[in-house]
Amino acid sequence: MASQKTVLLLIVLVGVAFAARQGSNLRPKGRGNLNQNQLVGGWTSADQNDGTVQQLAQFAARQICSNYVVDAVEKAETRVVAGKNYRMDIRVSKAWKCTVEVFTQTWTKTQKLTSFACQSVL
Repeated sequence: MASQKTVLLLIVLVGVAFAARQGSNLRPKGRGNLNQNQLVGGWTSADQNDGTVQQLAQFAARQICSNYVVDAVEKAETRVVAGKNYRMDIRVSKAWKCTVEVFTQTWTKTQKLTSFACQSVL
């Protein structure tokens, strides 16, 4: 009877060890651990010189006013939703600082300015 309990205990321990090992493989590779203050689905810093960020900044500026030209992207962030949101602080036509949000969804080819707020810098 003791040997059956020992075998059963051994099987349970191996199962737990296997499950723990499989669970550790579910962590995304190359991303490390999440910062304690970083929320899943929250805003993440993005490179303001990235080509997509630059293109979306130009798109947003043209949606606000067709004459606007982006002078600089000062800050960029992204958030994964049912697509991707981009939030950017941009300098426009040497006279405005705007905070814009653009929603993109590649599989539907959607690109939409969802919000903006501009203030004069003159």
